[in-house]
Amino acid sequence: MIAALIPEDQVWTLWALIVAGTAFSIWLEGRYRWAEKLSAPVVALLIAMLLSNTGIMPAKEIPAYDFIGAWLVPLALPLLLMQADMVKIAREAGRLMLAVLFASAGTIVGAFAAVAFLKDQGIPQIEHAAAIMTGSYIGGMVNFLAIENSTGATEELTSGLVVADNLVMAGFFLILLWMAGSKFFLKHYPHPHSTADGHALEEEAEAPVLLTVNGLGAALAFAFVVVALAMGTSKLIAGLFPEGLAMGSALGLLKTIATNKYVMITSFSLLAATLAPRALVRLRGYERIGIFLLFLYLFSIGLPADLRTVISKTPALFGFCLIMAVGNVVFTMLLGKLFRLDLEELLLAINATLGGPPTAAAMAVSRGWKPLVLPGLLAGLWGYVIGTPLGLMVFAMMTG
Repeated sequence: MIAALIPEDQVWTLWALIVAGTAFSIWLEGRYRWAEKLSAPVVALLIAMLLSNTGIMPAKEIPAYDFIGAWLVPLALPLLLMQADMVKIAREAGRLMLAVLFASAGTIVGAFAAVAFLKDQGIPQIEHAAAIMTGSYIGGMVNFLAIENSTGATEELTSGLVVADNLVMAGFFLILLWMAGSKFFLKHYPHPHSTADGHALEEEAEAPVLLTVNGLGAALAFAFVVVALAMGTSKLIAGLFPEGLAMGSALGLLKTIATNKYVMITSFSLLAATLAPRALVRLRGYERIGIFLLFLYLFSIGLPADLRTVISKTPALFGFCLIMAVGNVVFTMLLGKLFRLDLEELLLAINATLGGPPTAAAMAVSRGWKPLVLPGLLAGLWGYVIGTPLGLMVFAMMTG
């Protein structure tokens, strides 16, 4: 292996490139249509692989890269979940929460179907892929990263999954927008928030959020306290279970979920957001820090990736993600028809599970479904909450 231009002991230089490369990918997404279609995470991953595969940065796992996943990702989760007030979610997005559960069931069925169909296609750690994408297609990238860390998936697998995942998501977002205006679906599903022709209203500009040093300090303090409590509680609970439990057993599954640091971080964040919603709503806007931290991690996982291996594996992983996404859509639409849910609610639930809260809210605004903007966002947060435990459950079932 040829030595990298920047050796692994030049930690600050490597971090400077990681942060600058991540910021550049976000700028590209907002500037150019091709980057917007790919999305900033994919652009960041491609830039990282370019830097490592051309010998500029080390193309292997090193402490400078591991630091981001081990320390920054746990801090990102509570920042993203500060608005996950379960009382508010239940009151304002009850029907959407039901639709999200339909989408979650479809995703899980799709995971088992994908493993059955593609088990002999050379996908490495296929059970890990099923668990990761279950979390991703129920919650989003928060759950993707949490399960990736929890299951010990390789960088080779996760790099390929990020590319395949984003390609599938981009395609399905276009399909969902088409379904919202399709005469077929408008005819067969109630659509109280849409006109007969599905005409989209213009998006209204959101009022800017003022970020202050005081608010920044409070948000970071909240994140650090949540992570500290979660880590300590996880170790405490682990000591209550006997050693040597099989992960596939009921008790083993309970231990796996109850002691997982990401589940604990999510639980403490949810508890705080539910018990003190008025205090945390004042920190709205600081979740952007968590988003950026996750983007840094996506950049870092692209660095150890062998580009030739990722390209060779992506077709199979693309099929894997496609099967799971189809399961999500089909189950949601069929069960939604059975339970007489509105077309807008079903499409937002699919959008929220495949892409997360921001894309669901954006779709509601773009289609003129103003009363569903906040419920769509809250439904996506509900996916954040349940995505990691359900993904770990799938992993335990497949490996037990």
